[in-house]
Amino acid sequence: MFKNNLKIAWRNLMKDRQFTFLNLLGLSTGIACTLLIYLWVHDEYMFDKFHDKDFRLYQLMEHRKSGGDVLIADESSGLLGETIAAQNPEVEYAAAEAPASWFQKFTLSVDEKNLKATGQYVGKDYFNIFSFKLLDGKPDKVLADKSNIVISDELAKKLFNTTENLIGRKIVFQHNQIFFVSGVFEKVPVHSSEQFDFLLSFEYYKQIQPWVGTWNNTGPHNFILLKKGTNLEAFNKRIENVITKNGGDTARSPFAFRFSDNYLQNSFDHGNRIGGRIVNVKLFSVIAFFILAIACINFMNLSTAKASRRLKEVGIKKVVGAGKAQLVFQFMGESILLTVIAVCIAIVMVILLLPQFNQITGKEIHLDFNSGLIGGLIGISLFTGFVSGSYPALYLAGFNPIMILKGKMRASIGEVWARRGLVIFQFTISIFMIVGVLVIYKQIQYIQTKDLGYSRDHIVRVECEGKLIGTEENFASLLKKIPGVVNASYTFNIMVGRNFGSNGVEWVGKPPGEYIYFEGFGVGYDFIETMGMKMAEGRSFSKNFGDESNKIIVNEEAARIMGLKNPIGKSIKLFNQPEQIVGVVKDFHFESLRETVKPLYMTLLKQDSSPWNKMMIRIQAGKEKETVERIQNLYESYNPGFPFDFHFLDEIYEKQYASDLRVGILSKYFASLAILISCLGLFGLTAFTAQKRQKEIGIRKVIGATVPDVVLMLSRDLFKQVLIALCISVPLSWWVMSRWLNGFVYRIPMSLGIFLIAGFSIIIITILTVSYQSVKAAYGNPVVSLRSE
Repeated sequence: MFKNNLKIAWRNLMKDRQFTFLNLLGLSTGIACTLLIYLWVHDEYMFDKFHDKDFRLYQLMEHRKSGGDVLIADESSGLLGETIAAQNPEVEYAAAEAPASWFQKFTLSVDEKNLKATGQYVGKDYFNIFSFKLLDGKPDKVLADKSNIVISDELAKKLFNTTENLIGRKIVFQHNQIFFVSGVFEKVPVHSSEQFDFLLSFEYYKQIQPWVGTWNNTGPHNFILLKKGTNLEAFNKRIENVITKNGGDTARSPFAFRFSDNYLQNSFDHGNRIGGRIVNVKLFSVIAFFILAIACINFMNLSTAKASRRLKEVGIKKVVGAGKAQLVFQFMGESILLTVIAVCIAIVMVILLLPQFNQITGKEIHLDFNSGLIGGLIGISLFTGFVSGSYPALYLAGFNPIMILKGKMRASIGEVWARRGLVIFQFTISIFMIVGVLVIYKQIQYIQTKDLGYSRDHIVRVECEGKLIGTEENFASLLKKIPGVVNASYTFNIMVGRNFGSNGVEWVGKPPGEYIYFEGFGVGYDFIETMGMKMAEGRSFSKNFGDESNKIIVNEEAARIMGLKNPIGKSIKLFNQPEQIVGVVKDFHFESLRETVKPLYMTLLKQDSSPWNKMMIRIQAGKEKETVERIQNLYESYNPGFPFDFHFLDEIYEKQYASDLRVGILSKYFASLAILISCLGLFGLTAFTAQKRQKEIGIRKVIGATVPDVVLMLSRDLFKQVLIALCISVPLSWWVMSRWLNGFVYRIPMSLGIFLIAGFSIIIITILTVSYQSVKAAYGNPVVSLRSE
């Protein structure tokens, strides 16, 4: 029977090629979309999960009180991890880290080779905590000495042309310090949020930067490995007063947070975890489900609409003894066969689309046919085939054979409303996705065009190293003489997020015991002018006013928080040192638009040995290429041995929103495919409706019906269903997208225009979809249709 049913299924698919084509196109497209989203979601979940001790690996983070709010920081004192490890036997290993994100790429030299590479300083037990694979060296030894350096196999090949016998080899760091290779590790996996080319000892970093070894300065990251069976809640309760006891700071309290959760769930509000990348993962998981559901609905609708052609087949089979179970098995088999073919087509589509998909998502996803994926594909085939074919199978198998053979079968009210409900569901989702794409697109456009309070365009950022450290002012003077350079200055702030600050700002009238975090900007002369910032009051730093070392500039938000109505000339204290306010700069955004503008202060940088300073160079529009070449020539002659590396500030700024931009692009593509699949269903339904009502159309035309009359008759019900879908989707999409926009402090309004565009778009799409079949039926020769009956 199985072989016989398979033959019947294949013949039926070949008999009605239009039905088969529409169903295969809809199903394969839906499954391909679902598979692509599955691969993306799986890749996101894989981040930082490859560590062998993942379930015991934690990062020490801090709750920080600030102005009545509770902030979350992933940084702390460099002493925190080792202190907690010493006082709590549950901690197996602890390691501090000065992360790679702090630094520019460093220059490493071997003989005549000078290479830029990404590095960070880590504690001696780093390799005992993380599962980065050492190809040479022992985890307990590679970072035991301050003169050690551990390099990746990829960097080893660039520096030494080999990965063998490198222990003890010399590498010159920044042309002023020698380190010796103590280990070689396999290149860091792409699914690691920790990305680096080499590692140095954190103990060495404490030696050259003593502030990381104090309790009241924060910045380093701390990681711990807890022993099996540790109660995390009890552990966090025990360590919450460690900072207060050792450093006296009552505004900060540490807690352990599972390291691998930090990638997806890195967004907090009032000290509580509220989301992060996990929001996008959940969003696309829902989209995948809906796209697959729309494809399945198409199958159901087209199959039940086509049922009239197979009524006699079902009737005869039931009369000669076929049971309902046999008929259900037959029709379910046809459904699963079609689904298996669709899955095969979908796999081919995914293979062809993966390069473009990786380019859009910025990932390196591969379609590996492992047991998990194969099992998933089998599951999708069976699930989709069952869901798609269950209603048609039960619908056909449930017919009364006597009524079928007498030709008295009529569609039931339940059947009609079920089909209409499915169409309404399809278009509700399609309209929702159109609204979502419009909102995301407009928000991203708003982010890219909003006035930030400074001009990020045509700003070149160059990291200071080598001879530039301590001579930034001199180098800025030379830069200003280059044709095409408008202005130049320097700062240690990255301009795209918080990277230095303190609650150590005091002023007259400040409530005792209140902690308010101020972002700190150390800047050079002409920084405000170079960045295109505006002064609300007072002036910027200038050489015309003599010694400016005890002068300070605040932003409008800082002046508001301090309650200073006439701030110019007022004195405040910074780290217990008196500072006189000489200017108030207008508020500007130094964080993403998800955050409110925070209070900040600017102080004039001294010419010292700070390794974090960055040259900010404004260049003339239209002359970028030649100006950058001139800057490079000056840099290489001024700072020999250090490769020139630069970035445009607007590119760095837009990286903050890379995930949002990708969400927008992916949403656009998936929304288009969802609409396409829905339209395939409409197209098929219109075609079957026209065929089913062929005799009625012929009679109407004979008695005088015009082409518009026939088109309206065939399209009326579908338009009603689309309008109902519009009424359902508008409030739904408004609610969902409003919640998404709530993630941005600065956002677009949910205007009526968005919903009007979505509504008109879906109506036009529906008209274009149904008009072909409707007009074709309306222009048909009525004599032919009546004669055929």
